[in-house]
Amino acid sequence: MVGHLDHLLDALPHHRLCDLSRRHGPLMLLRFGDLPVVVASSVGAAREIMKTHDLAFSTRPIGPVTRLALVEGSKGLIFTPYGDGWRQLRKICTLELLSARRVQSFRAVREQEVAWLLRAVVSSAPPGEPAVNLSSRISSYVADSAVRAIMGSRFKDRAVFFRLLEQELKLFSNLSLPDLYPSSRLAMFISRMPSLMKKQRVEMMAFMETIIQEHQVRRGDDVDDEEEDLVDVLLRIHRDSELQFPISMDNIKAVVAHDVPVPRRDDLGCAAEEALLVSWEPAGLLGQVQGPFEDPLAAAALRLHVDSELVADQADEPHLF
Repeated sequence: MVGHLDHLLDALPHHRLCDLSRRHGPLMLLRFGDLPVVVASSVGAAREIMKTHDLAFSTRPIGPVTRLALVEGSKGLIFTPYGDGWRQLRKICTLELLSARRVQSFRAVREQEVAWLLRAVVSSAPPGEPAVNLSSRISSYVADSAVRAIMGSRFKDRAVFFRLLEQELKLFSNLSLPDLYPSSRLAMFISRMPSLMKKQRVEMMAFMETIIQEHQVRRGDDVDDEEEDLVDVLLRIHRDSELQFPISMDNIKAVVAHDVPVPRRDDLGCAAEEALLVSWEPAGLLGQVQGPFEDPLAAAALRLHVDSELVADQADEPHLF
């Protein structure tokens, strides 16, 4: 009934699974309650699953609790079963949402957010202590840039959106009793997770409905392609495209709520921080990031020229290194 759950109680799960793989081999079949779990812990085993037998593992399993957070028939790219509908949705995301042209169209958003970030860094440095902790500011920059690209520059309810995403992340990352025993009605009855998931779905879908209505009222039919945010793109496809599997409003809500990556404001990835450090080094800002300025003239120069061409243009990147 418990299966192999007892192996995970006294250590971090990834440490314990690593120990078990050393003892039993790189490919293991474990049972967490009623849930069968395949663990691949070597390059060869991972290649077999992710490449050789990709089709057998291509559909993400949906537990009974997770299913409560999804609108029936509109699971988005992550939870849609592998097939023609999934391939069509992936094609839309690849060609319309994540293409080089679409990313380039958000260049002005990124530049404006970087300018605001630099001004905030300079203005927040106390006199005599020019070093600034950038973790929270960079995470806010990344998250705000992503939300502006998704929802548009006029989107005012960012705090609500981040709160809903934070709640969703916590709910989806928790392994609940019904997930371990999906066939047990008792597990569903005594667990708090089903009611929390239902509440999250109602709040998120109501919020997304408001966002879609705002876009429809504000944008109308005369939106320039270069001014479209990602919600506009999906609405245009819903309105104009003749697809084998039509994109519904619920599909749009699911893609924005579950599929589009929006970083948490309080959980910055190392890649974003390192990228900004590399980008700022040619501009002479790395000293501000790493520690106090050795030369007070450098700090004064930064404050004097923060509104000038201190930050290199994106087109100059090939010539900077």
